Amino acid sequence: MAKDIAIYCVCFPKHEPRKTQIYQKNIMCNAATISSEYRDSLEKKDFVFDDTGVNISSLNGVFGDLTATYWVWKNSNYDVVGTSQYRRFWDDSIGDLDFKENTIYVQDPRVLDDTIRNQYIGSHGELGLEILDELALNNKIKLTPDMLQKTYSLRYLYSCNMFIAHKPLYDKFCEILFEIVFEIYNSYEDVIKKLDPYNRRLPAFVSERVLTALIVNKEHFFPDVEFSRLKWAVKKPPLLMRALFNKK
Repeated sequence: MAKDIAIYCVCFPKHEPRKTQIYQKNIMCNAATISSEYRDSLEKKDFVFDDTGVNISSLNGVFGDLTATYWVWKNSNYDVVGTSQYRRFWDDSIGDLDFKENTIYVQDPRVLDDTIRNQYIGSHGELGLEILDELALNNKIKLTPDMLQKTYSLRYLYSCNMFIAHKPLYDKFCEILFEIVFEIYNSYEDVIKKLDPYNRRLPAFVSERVLTALIVNKEHFFPDVEFSRLKWAVKKPPLLMRALFNKK
C-alpha cells in the first residue's frame, strides 16, 4: 500500500527563497509571527502555520522549531511525517525509501570536537544541563542521571530535532520528548524568562540533547524500535539570491 508522506519544512519570515528540496513531498510550515499581508501571500502557496489547530506557537521564542514539530504531532494526518528546516535538508536519497512502521529515521549525527557536556557548556553555559540534571535526580523526567551521563560523554549529537516516522510512532516519540521539554520549561519558567533572547531558547537547545539521550538509551523507551540514520545536507541559495535576501 502506498504511503502518504509529508515532510514539513520549518521556515521563518523571508526564508521562503531557501526552499530547494526535491524528491520529497514538502509542506512549508511557518513558525513565527508575520504580517497579515505576508501570511495571505504564503497561504496562496499552500503554506501551513504553526499557530493554527492545536498549537504552542506562543512559545516559539522559547521552543524554537519545536513549535512546528508540536504542530505536526497534533495536527498532521499523513501516514508518514517528519520535519526539515529552511536551511537543513534531508538528502535526496530519501525519495527512494520505503518507510518502515517500526523505524524512526534520524539524521546522521553531528560529530563534535568535545563531549556533549563540554560542547553545550561552551556554547550555552551550564544552566541547561544543570536543570536537566536536577530534574533527573528528582525523578521529574523519564531520563535518569545514568542515562544523562552516558549521553553527556558522547562526542556526537543528533542535532536540529529532525526525525521522520509513521505517524503513530512519531506521536509516541513526540509524547516523551515534549513531556521532558515541558517539564524543563514549566519548572524553570521564571529563570528562563530572565535570560537574553538567544539563551531564552534553553528548552530548544536542551531538547537536542534530550533527543540524543532517548536514542542512545532506546532500550528504556523504544526497545522494539529501530533508529535508522539518513544523510542530510545544508544547502545555501546562490550567492546572488543571498545578497538580495539580506537586503530585505
